[in-house]
Amino acid sequence: MSARRSYGTGQLFRKHGAWYGRWRTSDGRRLNRRVGAVRTPAQADGLTRAEAEKTFRKIQDREESRPRKVEAVRHTVADAFGELRRRLVIKGCSPNYLSDCDSVMRVHIGPALGMKRLANVQREDVERLCELMLVSGRSPKTVRNAVNLLHAIFECAIDLDWTRDNSVRRAARPRDRGDVNPDLRFLSLEELGAVIRAIPDEIVIHDRAPTRRGRLGPAPPPPPDVLGPVMRVLILTAALTGLRRGELLGLRWRDIDWSSQRLRVRQVARRQGLSSVGKSALSTRRSVPMADLLVRALDGWAQRTEFATDEDLVFAHPSLGTPLDGTKVTRRFQRACRDAGVRVVRFHDLRHTFATRLAATGQPIRSLQEFLGHADLKTTQIYAHYAPSAHEVEMVNAAFPGLRVPDRGAGASELSG
Repeated sequence: MSARRSYGTGQLFRKHGAWYGRWRTSDGRRLNRRVGAVRTPAQADGLTRAEAEKTFRKIQDREESRPRKVEAVRHTVADAFGELRRRLVIKGCSPNYLSDCDSVMRVHIGPALGMKRLANVQREDVERLCELMLVSGRSPKTVRNAVNLLHAIFECAIDLDWTRDNSVRRAARPRDRGDVNPDLRFLSLEELGAVIRAIPDEIVIHDRAPTRRGRLGPAPPPPPDVLGPVMRVLILTAALTGLRRGELLGLRWRDIDWSSQRLRVRQVARRQGLSSVGKSALSTRRSVPMADLLVRALDGWAQRTEFATDEDLVFAHPSLGTPLDGTKVTRRFQRACRDAGVRVVRFHDLRHTFATRLAATGQPIRSLQEFLGHADLKTTQIYAHYAPSAHEVEMVNAAFPGLRVPDRGAGASELSG
């Protein structure tokens, strides 16, 4: 009698005068295969057990090397997105990034392809999605973001053996033609001062008379404007430190090192709440120096606010002590720009104001990268054009030695080397 087969190699048995093999494949399938007829005693027909074992091993090897049967017919694009999102959570992606993925899936990919089976999605379907988004007024960058997410969805499905092909790879998509304005927007010192002065430094009580609205009776007067004082300090801090809006709104008083005049970024305010996960690995593990002007402004605000303990937020709601709403902060800032008669820019452009001012004074790009919390120095290089160089003029002069510019009215023949 032959030795017992080792665990995991399957089972060889006799049935109705034939050898059969039963085993479970590496991808979890349970298979039964006929190996061959059993040899009749004293005859040359059929297979002995040793020959059946050898044939059984060949059948197993052949089955393992055969392309796996894909079960994509049972899985949709939405199913694959759910698996991708689960992986992103495991990887530690930020809540904002997850929220953006959810939004792209819900608004763009879901209505067009969400319930479509993976195996049925063709290249034409992806290109049709791009066309619909462009016709609806979406920017090329938005379309590329949606296609990139769809590409990641299919790559995840391939890893799960839910499909064999990624149709997105062959689909045409809008090119990156620099649809983002290459010119940075920022405020000059005069514009920054005008914007801050346009915001009242006290709580404003509106005295507008109530008006009647049909059957609802008199309309209540507008609520008092309590955000003025905190907005003035918030805008100044954004322009003098380069912190992102979420980093500013998540700043606590204990994060201010008064002795060394530095702000330490430790958490970020997001739509889902406060988080210690920043935009990059450096975001919530950095500190930024504070100018004397900012130290005086923050010290003055600490004496005015009711929320000044170490655990309180620096820029908390003046009445509630809760984090400010980022969207309302941006709207209030842009309203102040209009009131001041200056260009209406984004709140994020205060970060560009800080970076361009430091670059223009000759600060090293590496220091600027640390202050801004950029993971890649290439991102900081966009400010290099604002950095002065003491040798650039000399370089150009040296390239054209002895060249004389003709007087007014003189011909080109008077140019000489």
